[in-house]
Amino acid sequence: MRSAKYSGAGAAAEVVSVIDTEIPSPGPGEVLVRVGAAGLNPVDVKIRAAAVDFGPIIYTDLPGWDVAGVVSDVGPGVDEWAEGDRVFALAAFPAAAHTLAEYAVVAAGDLAASPSTWSTAQAGAAPLAALTAWQALETAGVRSGQRVLVLGGAGGVGHLAIQLAAARGAEVVATASPAKHELLRSWGASETVDYRDEAALAAIAPVDAVIITVDDTLPPRGAVAAGTSVVTITGLTDERRAELASWGAGPVERILVSANGGQLAEIAALAESEAVTVHLDSEFGLDELAAAQERVESGRVTGKVVVVVDPRV
Repeated sequence: MRSAKYSGAGAAAEVVSVIDTEIPSPGPGEVLVRVGAAGLNPVDVKIRAAAVDFGPIIYTDLPGWDVAGVVSDVGPGVDEWAEGDRVFALAAFPAAAHTLAEYAVVAAGDLAASPSTWSTAQAGAAPLAALTAWQALETAGVRSGQRVLVLGGAGGVGHLAIQLAAARGAEVVATASPAKHELLRSWGASETVDYRDEAALAAIAPVDAVIITVDDTLPPRGAVAAGTSVVTITGLTDERRAELASWGAGPVERILVSANGGQLAEIAALAESEAVTVHLDSEFGLDELAAAQERVESGRVTGKVVVVVDPRV
């Protein structure tokens, strides 16, 4: 089979290649998936550029975590999946998963049935970002009737956080450049703000929760009241954490997404009811992986970048 490979740390055009390797076999509790599509995320390009582990995130020269496709074979003890099932998953994260290939072995518990309302490309693009958004909202305790501020509402995690928060009955405020405000509203944001407009940012009324998807960024002071939950997916410096604490925010937490087939199934159910969709910024073939990673690194992505490994799946 064909599989993506990194030759070491460096620029995508210099270290990304496609090699031929053996089709893996599923072990106990595992499923072999014929890959249709695999999403790319900022963590993919960061770990490729450095070729080192990032805390619990394991570096591998055979990349990929997101996956959507069709079950090709099942290992011993797997009863919930059968050949031909259409599935998607965040595989093994933060351990290596090797999903940027024509076939990938995935733990049965990481899988969920792909929504019929999504294309294979959308399903492949969704898992890491959708689960990050879901788990961020869970950590913040977001519920119906609350106000939620999503910083970076047009990104991969941000655009899904808007939709998932709205599906919970929350009122969503989201930031992005003005050209993307119509999209934010289509995803369920009731209030949109230009992230560069200091006056507009200062005018945001207090919210119950803040989801930060942008590196080392603080919410506007006026949006934070005593007890406002703040969840970041990128991390905050000690100085920024102290500043938030001085405003009365709490708790302030950073999360690292984890694979969870059950949560993906809940997201898929929302997709079936058309409450959640995946906006595809761009699609690339496996041989175009370097260009796909460069697109992610551009910082101009709206929604998700996906690699279509096999358009027939």
